Amino acid sequence: MTLLFQASLDQGRIPSEWSEALVTPIFKKGERNKASNYRPVSLTSITCKCLEHIIFKQIMAHFELHSILHDSQHGFRESRSRESQLILTTHDLAKGLDDKSQIDAVLLDFSKAFDKVPHRRLLHKLGHYGVRGQPLR
Repeated sequence: MTLLFQASLDQGRIPSEWSEALVTPIFKKGERNKASNYRPVSLTSITCKCLEHIIFKQIMAHFELHSILHDSQHGFRESRSRESQLILTTHDLAKGLDDKSQIDAVLLDFSKAFDKVPHRRLLHKLGHYGVRGQPLR
């Protein structure tokens, strides 16, 4: 697998089979006869997922080393989660109430945010923060 992963990284591409997926609709909530109430789950190559995990770990180590991510960023970070963000937010709200200070809050819920990421802009930003060459490809 090491040789396969290294060849993929050196060439900046993956075998076409790795980008194929078996998509299965999973019911979320609401009426079962509406397509919008289902979430697509893609079953993809485990080998590709292993390589993605290796690349992810290296990129995150780079981001941590160079303090690229803001401390308030909790998503996709080790030892952080939605829950850790919620705990901090709850703590800040409780402290504000105890101190009788003004509390301003803006809540945003981006529907299907991951699907709407502008990929060219994402690639540009990754390049700006030092992810370049074949790994960026």
